[in-house]
Amino acid sequence: MKEGIQGYERSAHLYDLFDQKENIHFFLHYGLKAGEILDIGAGTGRIAIPLAQEGVKVFCVEPSPAMRAVFEEKISKQKTLKDNIVLIDGLTKGFDFGRTFPAAYLSGTFDHFLNDDERLASLLNIRKHLSARGVLIFDAFVGLMTEKPLAPAGEVSDGHGVYKRFVGTKVLPEKKLEVELLYQLFEKGVLVEQIVEKSFVGIINRKGIHEILERSGFLVRREFGDYNWRAFQEGNGLIIIEAVKDT
Repeated sequence: MKEGIQGYERSAHLYDLFDQKENIHFFLHYGLKAGEILDIGAGTGRIAIPLAQEGVKVFCVEPSPAMRAVFEEKISKQKTLKDNIVLIDGLTKGFDFGRTFPAAYLSGTFDHFLNDDERLASLLNIRKHLSARGVLIFDAFVGLMTEKPLAPAGEVSDGHGVYKRFVGTKVLPEKKLEVELLYQLFEKGVLVEQIVEKSFVGIINRKGIHEILERSGFLVRREFGDYNWRAFQEGNGLIIIEAVKDT
């Protein structure tokens, strides 16, 4: 199982419909401060494009062909974006821009590292791409690492019909979680399409995140519990880490 590739190959065109996290302003803060930034696991460009529109140079890595295709189609429709976006294929542990950057972020990507070997290799490669005291920002949904039956998780109308999404999770051996996504398209109340996707995430807690960051040469500078910079508190389902490259 390769990080980021499984899970959206059939439904990449629906990703933006359902990903409504209000986090663009959060990552824009870091992008504007840095001037240029690495977006690792850039997906459909949901975050990278608003940053580029604000003049931030965004260097994007995305391993999923389907997600990359959606991203590239968006760029093709806004020619000016090409000046501020570089998009390449690659895994977090293996991409190589051949240079360093002042900052990097991962949004919804860290969870897809399935074990400490993947986490360590990925973080070491990110560290290699950061300048001295470079900043790494990423989120992890530590509160969602439990087993849950398939249940409704959103309903959106896009002009063609009504899309419904269902999400379920199953705990697997070796601290892994299988995530099942079911999408249904209804036209005039009739089910006309159904898409099932499965992806996998690695189960990790706050202590484990701190330990792997230390092993890979990062110092945690701040922790947040949401995208409005509220301090993280035990019990929060989301943890956002702001770490700095330890020189």
